[in-house]
Amino acid sequence: MMRFTGSLLVAVWLTVLLPGCSTALAPGKRMSAAPEVLRSSVRFQKEYLLSEGDQIEVSVWRTPEVSRTVVFRPDGNISLPLLQAIKAAGLSPRELAVQLQQALAVRLVKPEVNVIPLSVRQPTVYVLGDAKSPGAYPLRNAVTAAQALALAGGALRSAKQDHISIFQLTPEGILEAIPLFGPSSESGPSPYLQMAATPLKADDTIFIPESGLSAVVRPVNDVLAPFTIYLNYKLLEKAY
Repeated sequence: MMRFTGSLLVAVWLTVLLPGCSTALAPGKRMSAAPEVLRSSVRFQKEYLLSEGDQIEVSVWRTPEVSRTVVFRPDGNISLPLLQAIKAAGLSPRELAVQLQQALAVRLVKPEVNVIPLSVRQPTVYVLGDAKSPGAYPLRNAVTAAQALALAGGALRSAKQDHISIFQLTPEGILEAIPLFGPSSESGPSPYLQMAATPLKADDTIFIPESGLSAVVRPVNDVLAPFTIYLNYKLLEKAY
């Protein structure tokens, strides 16, 4: 149930491997990496992915005895009349409707299925990498980068704090890394003021890289993977 591919991983590598580019930028500016690096592999679109605890309405046209309002079980499955267990977590409502339609076609003649989310997760932001408590946090409690990092317990001593970046999806579907800190300056704002002045939006991800070679390997294998189902970024198309 992977919901990201090369673009996110490339952005992570750029965050930790291009210190000369990121430290030369002003706060809130996009990384000065070559555009083809971030835009050449894939594009994404935002689409809500269903998960455990969500409540949905399954409507089967002209078959009310099969239609139901159901809540996702802890195992990510749902149950309907004629269907005992359907794995639904990680699918979009559109994908689940197609899957249910195919499953019901064994018992019904040309079923038409609609899936309507009723009770879903609140808007969320994510803090990943070398934080004390990396994870997902409600956007209402993390309106700014400073609030999100505070909820995550802040960066660890092993973190490369001057290379913290925010990953955002552009309107064109490109996943980009935006450095949180600019070059230090006596006349410029402090890093803490910069964090407090940086607003977040739903599904933004703050990534805190580690110092050294482990910063390349550990985030991909140990940090990013557990949260891929929640990122709500679906592969749109390949550029080639």
